[in-house]
Amino acid sequence: MNGNEKNNSEKIMELIENARTIAVIPSKVAGADAFSAAVGLYNMLLATGKDVSLVYTGKVPEVAEHLVKKEEITANIFTRELLVSIDYSNTPAAKVHYSTDNDILTLKLSPVPKDFDRSRVKTFIKGMEFDVIFTVGVQELADLGQTYRELEEEFRAAKIINVDNTDRNRRYGAVNIIDTSAENLSMVVFRNCPTWGLQPDTKSAKALLTGMTYREVKVDSR
Repeated sequence: MNGNEKNNSEKIMELIENARTIAVIPSKVAGADAFSAAVGLYNMLLATGKDVSLVYTGKVPEVAEHLVKKEEITANIFTRELLVSIDYSNTPAAKVHYSTDNDILTLKLSPVPKDFDRSRVKTFIKGMEFDVIFTVGVQELADLGQTYRELEEEFRAAKIINVDNTDRNRRYGAVNIIDTSAENLSMVVFRNCPTWGLQPDTKSAKALLTGMTYREVKVDSR
């Protein structure tokens, strides 16, 4: 491992360690190769106890359907959560009731002073907030299409770790792991994961092996 590779590995270990939420986003263009590598990485990150999302809005490649449950895939990137916060400190409020009528939600907090400061009632839109985003096989962010457009703010706020195996990659990440000697993306993840403090378990190893095998089958069949 040369000095630059060591530095990148240390950066990634630090980013993973300090992150609360992590997203893994594979390229749809790279198909089963990227998806399998992403699933392998996703499972290894889950094992660290982090809050990890596998974000993929496309059709799961048939060869990789057995690698991950549908409910583990974050496919809906178009909606958010509305949070309502009420600061009722230093009031006698002790009861909360809610009702719904004609698709209108009404909250009742009581008792409160007649001059209760309504600025203490706040609303928030909670999005998909990621501290770190791993992209897998994505040459440039625009290649993600609608996924990038919908999550553009989240991408700007996160540290991006860009994993790829082509010299056409635009190196847009805070850390770029571009291994052009690797035949496939699963091999890139497999080679590097120990230096990131990650170890393959049965699920991740199965996913990475699927990615490696799939690429080999494609090459042999030409």
